Amino acid sequence: MNSTDTDVTQNYDVEWSGTWNDARVIGPTARHSRRLFLAMTADLSPNKIVDIGCGEGSLLAALGRMHSNASLTGFEISDKALSLAQLTLPNAEFSQLDVEKDTCERTFDLVVSADVIEHIKDDETAIANIAKMTAPGGRVVLSTLRGRMRDFERDIGHVRNYADRELQNKLAGAGLKVELELAWGFPFFSPIYRDLLNFLGNKGTVGKFGLGRRIVCNCLYWLFCLNSSRRGDYLFVRAVKEN
Repeated sequence: MNSTDTDVTQNYDVEWSGTWNDARVIGPTARHSRRLFLAMTADLSPNKIVDIGCGEGSLLAALGRMHSNASLTGFEISDKALSLAQLTLPNAEFSQLDVEKDTCERTFDLVVSADVIEHIKDDETAIANIAKMTAPGGRVVLSTLRGRMRDFERDIGHVRNYADRELQNKLAGAGLKVELELAWGFPFFSPIYRDLLNFLGNKGTVGKFGLGRRIVCNCLYWLFCLNSSRRGDYLFVRAVKEN
């Protein structure tokens, strides 16, 4: 691991030492993300699931509850996040992996990755590595943002927000055939909530969530239920590896 890789890992270790933890579990966007991942995979019967960039493990745990017979694996760049995920899912397997640079010799029936690829400079290599980890006939489900990037998104590590059809074309280039798409979030998540966070400098979304913030997050979650699933900038794409 070179010095740049070490710096990146250390930065994520800092973020997973109390900055992102509650946001990923309690935050309204993360809760809806898990809901939509479950909706995108409800018709599948995977035996092996892997979460690329699993964070503290909340998405993998939700998928494990739905697909109770599947083995669960999580990959992360951050050791701190892996420690949190292991506490969340003590019977799952977790290990460090930088999907921009590495892949895994094993393959999985369902490969998921939530809000990761917009942080990766060489996303095409990352997507190719994800495809290598997908078994023939297996599915990949990715979520990311598209459209105008706000300043606060750049501050939390986004190197891009995707243009229309950009992600789908990159998946096809890696041998993955898109079979389902969902564009969620208009109007309350995007543009209203994202513009508000940008105005506030992302204040109130990180750190430890007390009772007041938990109530606000719950109210926002129910408000976000009114968002469109056909029009929005939060993109969910499911693709199949045909051979």
